[in-house]
Amino acid sequence: MKNVGIFVVLSLLCTSVLAKHNSDHPLSAEDWKEVMGKVVLLEDSGLMPTLLPVIMRNRDAIQLSDEQVNAFRTWRKNNYTNMVNIMNEVIEKMVQFRVESLSPDASSDHLLTFQSDIHELQRQLLKIKLSCRELVITTFTDEQWENFAFVVADNPKLASLVTQVDTINSRHTH
Repeated sequence: MKNVGIFVVLSLLCTSVLAKHNSDHPLSAEDWKEVMGKVVLLEDSGLMPTLLPVIMRNRDAIQLSDEQVNAFRTWRKNNYTNMVNIMNEVIEKMVQFRVESLSPDASSDHLLTFQSDIHELQRQLLKIKLSCRELVITTFTDEQWENFAFVVADNPKLASLVTQVDTINSRHTH
């Protein structure tokens, strides 16, 4: 049941912050800063936290196998560009929505449609993150879940989620 709790935390998951471009060249410091800024902007507006970077930064402590590291890198390579494009579009539309919502010329119907468009983009982003979550869930061992919980204990946002998940799981097992 502890694993169920931890994967619930993963439901709040995986943006490729340690991402690479579609080539094998790592992100430059400037690119990395830009991606991190976008991730931070979306982190508070989304349902899933960004965990793949935490997993990859702590791959030794979590004891990821080479096969897992390669699988996560492949996932990141295959999804990075689309995810960043969607993130950009969400951010742009959210800013545009706020501006238009203050305009007396914008009708309520227009704003509702606009919000639906933003929700659809967020849904597309969530689908990408869920595919990462599925990869983590299907590849982590029990020991890796425990190691992951230990690693995120130092992250206030994630640690509080793990604690809440453990509380929920203990209620369901009794």
